[in-house]
Amino acid sequence: MKLLALVVSLSAALVLTGCAVKTSGVKKVGPDTYTVSADHLNASTAKASVLEQAGEYCANQGKELLVTKTLKRQQVKYFYDVTFLCLNEGDPRLVSPEYETTVEPR
Repeated sequence: MKLLALVVSLSAALVLTGCAVKTSGVKKVGPDTYTVSADHLNASTAKASVLEQAGEYCANQGKELLVTKTLKRQQVKYFYDVTFLCLNEGDPRLVSPEYETTVEPR
């Protein structure tokens, strides 16, 4: 009976951790330029996670978010990588973005 309970508990833990979004955290790659990546079984969840992290990171600095590049890759999970700038309000680079989206084949 204890073995069955242990197996059920471990199975539940694996299912729950499999649903979590894995992220890299925000990394600085240049002046005012950052990157963050995430993967998840659901493409929308992975994309929302990176955009939310990027937005919060810039907001915590009192700056505006400008996404400059996205990368989408699908293997078993969906992987999103976003490169972005955190810019001061009124910065001339704060325009509607024409960012590059790269989709890597499976």
